[in-house]
Amino acid sequence: MAIETAKKQGTPNWADCATTDLEAAEAFYATLFGWSSEQVTASDGAIYSIQRLDGKMVAGLYELTKELRSMGVPPHWGTYIHVDDVAATLNRVGEEGGTIIEGPLEEPDVGTFAVIQDTVGAYLRLWHSAPRHGGEVFNVPGAMTWNELNTKEPEKAAAFYKKVLGVDVATAKAAPGYTLLQLGEKPVAGILRSTPEMGDHPASWDVYFASADVEATTKQAIAAGGKTLREPFDVPGARMAVLQDPLGAVFEIIKMDAPGA
Repeated sequence: MAIETAKKQGTPNWADCATTDLEAAEAFYATLFGWSSEQVTASDGAIYSIQRLDGKMVAGLYELTKELRSMGVPPHWGTYIHVDDVAATLNRVGEEGGTIIEGPLEEPDVGTFAVIQDTVGAYLRLWHSAPRHGGEVFNVPGAMTWNELNTKEPEKAAAFYKKVLGVDVATAKAAPGYTLLQLGEKPVAGILRSTPEMGDHPASWDVYFASADVEATTKQAIAAGGKTLREPFDVPGARMAVLQDPLGAVFEIIKMDAPGA
């Protein structure tokens, strides 16, 4: 199992799902990925469900507030990026044309958070996590393995994140036109140019979970009440599918030749 021991600036370090039925979401992902749930109470009284794979923290689940539901916010998965200094990062967000939606917020023994909207309209969470929090395992079946911004303006997005997060920008050798965000030579996230075939939806950060068998995981999702939005298909160096949980949150599953490549 690939254990995470250090958080690095600009690296995705967590993902969570906002849902309308916490218990139903817990049951679905337990069936699909073998996750176990640990419900904790945040300082504001909200219930947060930590998801564990073989005892290691891999993701979170929480219920959308009545206010967010009234605003039409649907169930969705969100990506968190580790930053060394949330306040300094928020300053750069403003300087580069992004919007600070919320934060910085302090959660005792968990860390400092903020929510931003980038220059192409996608929402992203920033997190300077406490030493013992954040994802503990990645790149194995049932754990997060990749995060990708889907946008019609990849060049604009890449310029923003290069300045705000201090990451390098490169083009994937195996997929010309696909943009990589890198730390040195190591890819940490991707930017996909939206096409008309993908539909007309807002820019968003998508969360990918590793699968040992994409077809089998897809069948398990359907049996557990989920939907297939795109049947298993091949991309350079990987096989993947786009799924939706029973409450409506969309996510991807993928089997990579080399995770993060």
